[in-house]
Amino acid sequence: MKNYPALLCLLFITLLSSFISSSALASKNIDVLLVAYDQGESNAFKQLEGALKKQAINYRILSMGRAAEIFKNHPLNITIPVKNAEELRNNRATFWPSPALIELTQRINAQIVYSGMASAAQAQILNHMKSNGSYTLAFYDNFDPIVNKEYVQPFLKTIETVDEFHIPSIATRQSFSDLPFSPAPLYTVSGQPALEAWDDIYRRTDNGRVRMELNLGPRQPVVVFAGGYDDSYEEYFKIFIEATRQIPSVTFLVTYHPKTNGELERRLIKERASSNVRLLDKSRNSTAVLTKLSVAVMVHKSSIGTMALYKGKPVIYIAEPEMDNFLIRKKLAFLASTPEEVVKNFETAIATHDQFLSLEAIGMPEKPSEFIATKLKEFLNESRQSASDGQYFPILK
Repeated sequence: MKNYPALLCLLFITLLSSFISSSALASKNIDVLLVAYDQGESNAFKQLEGALKKQAINYRILSMGRAAEIFKNHPLNITIPVKNAEELRNNRATFWPSPALIELTQRINAQIVYSGMASAAQAQILNHMKSNGSYTLAFYDNFDPIVNKEYVQPFLKTIETVDEFHIPSIATRQSFSDLPFSPAPLYTVSGQPALEAWDDIYRRTDNGRVRMELNLGPRQPVVVFAGGYDDSYEEYFKIFIEATRQIPSVTFLVTYHPKTNGELERRLIKERASSNVRLLDKSRNSTAVLTKLSVAVMVHKSSIGTMALYKGKPVIYIAEPEMDNFLIRKKLAFLASTPEEVVKNFETAIATHDQFLSLEAIGMPEKPSEFIATKLKEFLNESRQSASDGQYFPILK
């Protein structure tokens, strides 16, 4: 009986080890591993989840950087602790530690690894998982040409080869032609699932309720301004405020960027703005909700511009004259750099609103989540068939 506690302890350890082993085995073989680092692909992946479930695709999410906070409590999130987590979050060029890569392949055997392109660590994971037999897809979440986007450069410098790219539009696809990959990957125009979240928001938003809550009349024209945070932002926010003084019949609702606390906007509105400019707290109504009320949307350089255009809103960027992005280049949005240009472009946008193209018209699938999930399911089905025929990977069509 002296050894009774020791025997109990041994039994507990044995049972615990058995449980851990069976749990690891249960989660080892999956269809798709989503790899998220930044807000952009996280928003897309959250929207994609519903379509994956409809297709009965078994998936997990590997999150790091900003995405680690977003998916922290998600039941399908995989946690692999790393010592340099803070550095990884703050520097896109930071590598994932080698022990973490080894642990990943010990825990997960994914047929498809579907990753964003916002960090070197994501490229590392694609390289590693491809060498272990996974089919690798890189998802580009931006409509601008890839060669001009600074945030994807650490990824592009680290990626060795990838099986396929998913790209939001035909126009964006053209910029991938010069990427030096050998063998050349497949390029699929998949659309941007994050845009679909705005469909859900617009369906749920009751304009009358929001107007009543904000003490806005039923016919009061509203413009939403989505804030920024870069070095030039303060200068152009001042230009925005000056322009609002010349359009007194419109109520301007300002929201600040998630990376800030709104102190700059609060101070400048108090110092310079007329009563038709209001800073709103997004904890009650999101920027997306507010845009449904608006006759136009103004931004500095925010991605809200793309989302708003997707929902048919005229968009005006207020930034330096050399500002360049996909929407401006395709003449889908206006660019203003002075108060006079803001006023002029606002008047033109309202008058010519119905003449603007939609994102679908320039080559974006209407239902990106459904499109992507269907493609992945087709690959998985063909992969199983190919395996029985002795082939390695099918070709996604």
